[in-house]
Amino acid sequence: MALTSEQAHVVERVARLTRERIAPRAAAYDQAGQNPVESWRDLWREGYLAAAIPPAWGGLGLDMPTYVGVIRTIAQGCANTAMTLHMHSTVMRFIDALGTDAQKRRYFDEVVRSGRLFGSWGSEPAVSLSRTFLMETAIRRADGDGWIIDGVKHFCTMALGASYYLVWCALDGEADMGKALLLALVPAEAPGIATDGKWNTLGMRATYSPSVTFTRARVGGDATLGRPGSAIQVGVVESFGLGYAAIYVGVAEAALAFAVDYARTRVVKPDNVAVAQDPTVQRHIGELDVELHAARLVLEAGAARWEGADMLERGLLANRAKYLATEAGLHVTSKVIQVVGGRGAYKDYLAERAFRDVRTATLMPPTIDRMLEAIGKSALGLQEGRRAAGRTGRARGGGPWRRTVARGERPREARRRGSAAGSRARAGARPACPRTGSVPGP
Repeated sequence: MALTSEQAHVVERVARLTRERIAPRAAAYDQAGQNPVESWRDLWREGYLAAAIPPAWGGLGLDMPTYVGVIRTIAQGCANTAMTLHMHSTVMRFIDALGTDAQKRRYFDEVVRSGRLFGSWGSEPAVSLSRTFLMETAIRRADGDGWIIDGVKHFCTMALGASYYLVWCALDGEADMGKALLLALVPAEAPGIATDGKWNTLGMRATYSPSVTFTRARVGGDATLGRPGSAIQVGVVESFGLGYAAIYVGVAEAALAFAVDYARTRVVKPDNVAVAQDPTVQRHIGELDVELHAARLVLEAGAARWEGADMLERGLLANRAKYLATEAGLHVTSKVIQVVGGRGAYKDYLAERAFRDVRTATLMPPTIDRMLEAIGKSALGLQEGRRAAGRTGRARGGGPWRRTVARGERPREARRRGSAAGSRARAGARPACPRTGSVPGP
């Protein structure tokens, strides 16, 4: 589905930035397992950190087709940069949907003028595989003005790199998650936040996503977004999945381009013919091209229908796109290594990193089974076509965090504190997110 000339210009600009600045750094950030800070700065200078901020507040206000094109293009050069930008941008959507004018003025200005990044932390020890929508991280009113947060979050993307984190919490003492869920914007420098800094994974290494413990972490009275329960009622959580699909497709496209270039330039002796002349290679490349084309069409169709879709339809659009992108991404990045042979296993080449990144990124919820359940229920007309929303993401944290658990408390004790604080909210947990076949993850 063709973009307009204006939309295409936005994508072309980020394609040039990705080609010249972001992609050349990707391997080094992956190897180091560090946040892609310089790439974030480049995105800020070009306005892309404000991709999801409305023009009235100084942002680009990209429509969904253009936004998906931007994320997919960045992913072709660096999956980690694309993922962290997508997390940040989704937080901007939550602020736009739920924030007061004062909150929008404050937070949007920090992004536009200063390049601050925001992340979303939702994944918890008991959440990702659960069939119920629950949060164990508890939030309660502090004495005077403010809030206290206790709990543990996993897969906290952009930890030690961002300025704020959108932390998914449950009101302490509220049994109904539809009334308990509350989003809190926590500054990186807030007291009571600690991480052990452990992050040594197969792929998506430069998203830097260790676990984080909140021990009586205190935030201001104006730190929460919207009323309790509203976060899953504004049609934003569904956009996580659509962005993930764009990332998977983009990474797979880069891997296939690598294989095509290899097949065209690699000459086999003694015949002195290119690998591309081999009919078996042609069939492999043809199969992968068709799979990616189909996944891209469904992704673009979902993005084109996004603005006019209600929450239920958005969930279905995201599930279809993420499912096909997951299947295509896994198959393409694996088969590319088979096509190019031994050099596909070398860390010097893109194919190896693409395989690791897609294999890791596609673990993000909802799982394939949950997506297919939700799609099937929609096709069967059951339960109003429950949608399976994407993860709440992870965040980028730039404050002076300690790498040990706060106040001398051992990690196990802190986890117990968080679990106990959230147990009352968990006790009345609902079936997975009312319109979502899954629960928010990291």
